[in-house]
Amino acid sequence: MKNKMSWHLHSLTFRLKSPLHIGSHKVMHLSRTRAYVPARPLWGALTSKLTCQLAMTDYEKMGEFLKKTMIFGYFYLSDGNEVFIPQYTKEGLKFGSLSQIEFEKRYISSLASTAIESNSFTAEEGTLHEVEFVSPYSINDGKPVFLRGLLWVSGFQGLGLSITFEDDDFSISYYNKRVKFSESLDALQLGGERKYGFGLLKIEGKPKKEDVNDLKNLGFFGEWEEKGSEILLKIKKGDPVWSHVEYTSDLKIRGDIEAIVGRDWDDMGAGRKLSTHGLCWSPGSVLIEEEAFKITHDFGLWIRENP
Repeated sequence: MKNKMSWHLHSLTFRLKSPLHIGSHKVMHLSRTRAYVPARPLWGALTSKLTCQLAMTDYEKMGEFLKKTMIFGYFYLSDGNEVFIPQYTKEGLKFGSLSQIEFEKRYISSLASTAIESNSFTAEEGTLHEVEFVSPYSINDGKPVFLRGLLWVSGFQGLGLSITFEDDDFSISYYNKRVKFSESLDALQLGGERKYGFGLLKIEGKPKKEDVNDLKNLGFFGEWEEKGSEILLKIKKGDPVWSHVEYTSDLKIRGDIEAIVGRDWDDMGAGRKLSTHGLCWSPGSVLIEEEAFKITHDFGLWIRENP
């Protein structure tokens, strides 16, 4: 694969068109949702969409191409102005300017269901379950809800696939067939419960090319720079990380730790193979000292630059 290494930063904004469930963990019969979208679900949705749009049959080839050409940031809820990035504070976990309780009252809801026993028309034992979701409209005032995030794109080409930059937008080509990236982002569906219509996103405008290194005005923390084939992100002391960060015992950080496990495709079918990225610090964890991180091509996880 040919490498024309130069990374272009784009900001993306989606509007939620239906409830969104990004699986976190389960408490009794309640399936909790994350309040943000990690890179992996977006990568998976784009892989599926682009493979079909470009009349390909090789999902694995498209997925690997996207990993090489794009570095995905995490996407966070927004009211159109503020980006609600989590941060552990002395007052507890906050999302932007909102406390966790205020944030969840405004944006998080749930849906309960159960199977019905055909003979008695009563709830079938053991089938009650409840799914938590991000509402497409704020619960307090009915305003639309958005997702905002960052994407780095580079001009790789090979195996018949290539990227062509066109002002803010860009196109992906497979031999003689071309698709604008903004068209691939429209009516994108991701997350859980998709068969019930969950997870439908609509792109707002086009991907916007950003000629900045300081991410503050985009609603995020840190400054970025290219380092070889990698993106290096510097985060100041006292600021939160906004991705999962690979755990190291000597990283000076305050927050929460979780094990990151995913499901991959194998010969047995979709989701049958478990993949693990080990222990990671969760988004919102706050740095005690300034640090630099590499944003990995493997689903946007952050790795400490000098462990």
